[in-house]
Amino acid sequence: MPVGRIAEKYGVHRSTATAHLRRRETPAPAAGLDRRQRAEALRLYREGLSLREVGRRMGVDRKLVRAALVAEGEEIRTGLT
Repeated sequence: MPVGRIAEKYGVHRSTATAHLRRRETPAPAAGLDRRQRAEALRLYREGLSLREVGRRMGVDRKLVRAALVAEGEEIRTGLT
């Protein structure tokens, strides 16, 4: 589960959730989106959602969404974050 979703679930800041996970030596998830997540991000973005909206829906940062879309060859719309 992404740290953002964990933080939201327990009502804490992302950094607090990360600190708890580190203290418990929980392995960090691999950076980036897996194939299924990239496909979902691409679908949502093509439906007209902004990078931020896609990120919020998926529980990840918009920059991660942008990187995944660029890696998939998607042209990023200007003026939308």
